[in-house]
Amino acid sequence: MRNFSLKVPDTVKKINVSYVGMTTQQVDVTSGQPMTIALSTSEAMLDEVVVTAFGVKRDRKGLGYAVQDLKAEDLNTAGTTSLSSAMQGKLSGVEIRPSSGAPGASSNITIRGVRSFSGNNAPLYVIDGMPVESTPDVVQSANGMVSHASYADRAIDINPDDIESINVLKGQAAAALYGIRATNGVIVITTKRGSGLTSSRPVITVSTDLSSERISRKFKHQDIYAQGMGGKYDPTASMTWGPKISELPNDANYGGNTDNSYTRQYGMHPGMYYNPKRAQAGLDGWTTPQIYDNVGDFFSYGFTENANFSITQRTDRTSYAFGLNNSHQEGVVKNTGLDRWGARGALDWYINSQWKVGFTSNYVHTNIRTAPQANSGIVNVVYSAPAEYDLKGIPSSVPGDPSKQISFRSTTFNNPYWWAENNAYTQSTQRFYGNAYVEYRPQINWGDAFDLMIKEQMGLDAYTSRYSTIQEMGTAQANTGYIENQTYTRQTFNNLITANFTAELGDNRDWNFGLLVGNEVNNDKLVSSDYIGSGLAFYGQPTISNCTTMTYGYEAPSQDRTVGIFFNASAAWRDMLFLNVTGRNDWVSSMPRGNRSFFYPSVSLSWVFTELEALKGNDILTFGKIRSSYAEVGQAGAYLKNFAYTPTYGGGFYGIDPVNYPINGVSSFVPYWREYDPNLKPQTTKNWELGLDLRMWNDRVKFEYTYSYQDVRDQIFQVPMDGATGYQSIMTNGGRITTNTHEINASVTAYTSRDFAIDLGVNWTKYESIVKELAPGVDNIMLGGFVEPQVRAYTGYSYPVIFGNSFMRDEATGLLLLDADGLPMTDGNSKVIGTCTPDFNMGISTNIRYKRFNLSSTWSWQKGGEMYHGTYGTMQSFGATQESADREQKIHVSGIDYDTRKPVEYDVDRYRWNDVYYNISEGMIVDTDFVKLRDLTLTYQLPRIAGFDISVSGFARNVLVWAKMDDFDPESSVGNNNSGGYFERYSLPNTASFGGGLKLTF
Repeated sequence: MRNFSLKVPDTVKKINVSYVGMTTQQVDVTSGQPMTIALSTSEAMLDEVVVTAFGVKRDRKGLGYAVQDLKAEDLNTAGTTSLSSAMQGKLSGVEIRPSSGAPGASSNITIRGVRSFSGNNAPLYVIDGMPVESTPDVVQSANGMVSHASYADRAIDINPDDIESINVLKGQAAAALYGIRATNGVIVITTKRGSGLTSSRPVITVSTDLSSERISRKFKHQDIYAQGMGGKYDPTASMTWGPKISELPNDANYGGNTDNSYTRQYGMHPGMYYNPKRAQAGLDGWTTPQIYDNVGDFFSYGFTENANFSITQRTDRTSYAFGLNNSHQEGVVKNTGLDRWGARGALDWYINSQWKVGFTSNYVHTNIRTAPQANSGIVNVVYSAPAEYDLKGIPSSVPGDPSKQISFRSTTFNNPYWWAENNAYTQSTQRFYGNAYVEYRPQINWGDAFDLMIKEQMGLDAYTSRYSTIQEMGTAQANTGYIENQTYTRQTFNNLITANFTAELGDNRDWNFGLLVGNEVNNDKLVSSDYIGSGLAFYGQPTISNCTTMTYGYEAPSQDRTVGIFFNASAAWRDMLFLNVTGRNDWVSSMPRGNRSFFYPSVSLSWVFTELEALKGNDILTFGKIRSSYAEVGQAGAYLKNFAYTPTYGGGFYGIDPVNYPINGVSSFVPYWREYDPNLKPQTTKNWELGLDLRMWNDRVKFEYTYSYQDVRDQIFQVPMDGATGYQSIMTNGGRITTNTHEINASVTAYTSRDFAIDLGVNWTKYESIVKELAPGVDNIMLGGFVEPQVRAYTGYSYPVIFGNSFMRDEATGLLLLDADGLPMTDGNSKVIGTCTPDFNMGISTNIRYKRFNLSSTWSWQKGGEMYHGTYGTMQSFGATQESADREQKIHVSGIDYDTRKPVEYDVDRYRWNDVYYNISEGMIVDTDFVKLRDLTLTYQLPRIAGFDISVSGFARNVLVWAKMDDFDPESSVGNNNSGGYFERYSLPNTASFGGGLKLTF
C-alpha cells in the first residue's frame, strides 16, 4: 500500500495509472476525495507466465520442462494465409516442412522428431483450452502421394491474425496431461479476447495487407538446342537433344531452307521451319526460330490479400472481442487460389467474485483450388517445353474440338494451359469450433493462502469438407473423363471439468502446493464418402451426373471416444525448488476390448539456483535454473473387426483396375485385405529431458539449452503377410525408434535506449531418429514413393531414408565402376541412397527499432539432409537444363574399370552420360542445404492523428534463397504423409512475395 497526491487540471476527468509489470488502469478522477487504486499483475508485460496444459497459467521459472512461446508480434502473418508459414524459423525443436507455395498447400509439422513410422506425427492443436482437428482429412498413402494433388491440413482454417500467443509444449512431461492424443507434442493457441486492454473504451482495429507472389527459384531452361533426339529436330519428342535452334531453318525434314516434303508442298521459306503442332492448332505452321520463356509465361504473378476487422472492450466485469476476417489468394498457377471468410467472438464475464463465465466461437468457410503434382503433374511439361516452342501462344486444343489436346510432346501428360482451362482439384470446408466455460471459486473461510477453482468447459469442433477431382474429357491418362467427389463430415465434442486447489504454507509462506484433478471426455464422429465416375457423356459438363459409369462408391460412419481422468500435483519451496507430478488414465474405444485402458505418468524437477543467498542480486547472472523431467505418453491405433468389401483387380502396367464389380449385375464381397491384431496395444513413448536456463545482465542475454531422449516402442503399423494367409498385411505392434534432440534458444538485447534498440534471437536444433527394430522378419517398410525409389523406415538407419537403385562402386575407393564406354553401372539392387535428416536447423531473428521505425527479419539455415529430386533428374535426361547445353564438349569421367578394377578416364558424350546417370535413382539424390530470408518487414508508426493510431508496413518473404540445389527450392516436395519434404517429382514451386500493409486502431 502506497499513498500519493496528484494535481490535475479541472478539465481532466480520467487518468491512466501504470507501473512496471502491472496492468495500466483508467480510473475516474474524484476531486478532493480519497482514491484507492489496485493494480493487477500484467501478464502481457511479463514473459514469466506461460499457458500450459488445459489453459493453466504457470510461472515459467517453476517449469521442469522446455516450453517456447510466440507472441502475436513474433508471427510473420503479413502476406501469408498459413499459420505454419507464420511460425517458420521461430521455434527450436519444431520442424516445419511445407510442400509448396501453392494456395492451401499442406505442411508437415513435427516436434522433436517422429513417434510413428507410418501413422500420425502431427502435434495436437489446442485453441482457448479445447483441442481442435488440424490434420488433413485425407492423408495420402505411400503410393497415392505420387499422383493427383496434395490435400490441405485443417490448420489452414486458423486465421493467424486472431492469435494472441502460441505456446509449444515439446516434451511429453509438458503434454502428458493431455494423454493419448498428445504423444506428438501440443501447440497451445490463445486468441485475442480484449482482457489485456488498458482502457474501458471500445477499441476498433482494421488491418489489411496486400502482396504479389512469384516463384522463389525459377527453373532456367537451356535456350540453345531445340526439340529432338540425336541432333535431329523432332516436333513430337519429349526431349531437347535436337539441333541448335538457330539451325532449324536448315533442318533436312522441317527446315524452310532445304528440300523436304513441307517445302515441296508449301514452297521454300527461307529462315523459317515448319512445326506441325502449330498447323494442328490452326496457326501457320511456318515460323522463324525464337526463344520463349515458357516457365516465366506459365507461372504468373500471384496475389494475396488479408483483411481483418475487430472490436474489443474491457470493462470492470466483462471483456469481449469480436472480429471478421477474409483472405484471398491467387496462385502463381492459373486458376488456383484460396478464399477464406471467418467470424469469431469471445466473451468473459466476471459475474461476481465467485462466478465467471465465457465463450469462444469461430466460423470459417474455406475454398481452395489447387493443381496436381508428381505423375499427375503439369510442371514437368512446363519445365521440359523446348525454348523454341510457344507453349502459351499455341492453342492447347484442336480448333472446334476442345477435348483433343495439343502439346509439343505426346499427351501422356496434360498441356498445362489445357489443364488450367478444363480440370481442377477443389476443396471446400465450412467449419465451426468453439467452447463455453463456467468457473466457480467458492468463498471458503480459509484465508488468502488457499484457493480453489472449479471449471467446467465444453467444446465443439464441427465441419464438412468436400473434395472434387475434375478431369474433363480429353485428360491425359483419363481420356474419357474422370470425376471423384469425397465428403468428410466430422463432429468432435469435448467436455472438460477440473478442480484446481493451491495453498501457501509456512511462516513466510515458503511452501506452495497445488493439486489439479479432472475428467475429460472426447467424442469424435466422422462420416466419410467417396464416389468416382468415369466416361463423361459429352464435353463441357464435368460432373458426376454426366458420367456413364459409376466405378466406385463408398460411405462409412465411424465414432471414437476417449475418456480420461488425471491429476497434477505440484510443490515449491522458496521459489527455488519445484516438483511436479502428473498422471492420466485414458480409456479408448478404438482399441480391442481388454486393451483400452492406459495410464501415463510424468515427473519434473527444477532448481532455480540463483535463489541461493550467495547468488541473489547478482548483476551478471540474473537467473539460473536446472530442470529435468521424465514422462510416458502413448498413441492409440485403430482396431477393426474383419469385414467384407468389394474387390477390384488390376496390376502390372494397368493404369486402371480392369476388373470392377458389379459385373453383369453381380457383385462380389471378400474379406478385407488387412487383418487387425486382436491383441493390439498402444505404442508408448518414454521421454527423458534435461535443461539449463540462464539470464544475464538484467535479462539482456538469455540462454536455454535442452537435451531430450525419446524412446518409442510398440509402433503400430502394417506388417506385410504371406498372401497364402488371405491377407496382404496385419495391423499390429512392432518396432522401436529412438530420438536424441539438442535445442538452443538464445536472445540478446544488444542495445536499448528511448529511441533506439537492437534485439537478436537464435534458435538451433539438432536431432536424429534411429530405427532400432521393426517387426520380426521385417527390416524396412515403405513410407512413400514409386516401386523404386522410395522413402523408407529402415532398421539401423536414421529415420527416414531414401531407398533405390544405386551406382556400382569400387569397395576400396568408393569411385564409380564404369563400363567399357565409360558409363556408370547399377547392379539393379535397391539400397539406402540418401539420408533425409539434416545436421542441424537454425533460425535467426533480428529486430531494430529507431524512433517510429521498426525493422525485423527472420532467417532460416538448414545444414545437411538429402532428398530425391525427380524433376531435376528428368530435366537432365531430357536435355532441358542449362548444364546440359554444354554438349559440344564431352564430359571427362574418372572411375574404376568394371572388368580390370583399375583406374580409368573417359571422355563421354553428354547425352549418353545424362541418359544413364540420371536414370539411376542415386543420381537424383541432392543436398537440401539452404539459407533463406523468411521475412523482412519495415513498419512505421505514424503520429497519432485525431484519435487514430496508424501504422504502415512493407514486407518481403522468401526473397533471398541460397541452396546447393540448382534452380529449385529445397522446400518443395510431394505428399502430405511422413515422406513429405523428402520426395520431389514435378512438385509445385515455392513462392516469394513483396507487399505492404496498413493497420488502423481507434
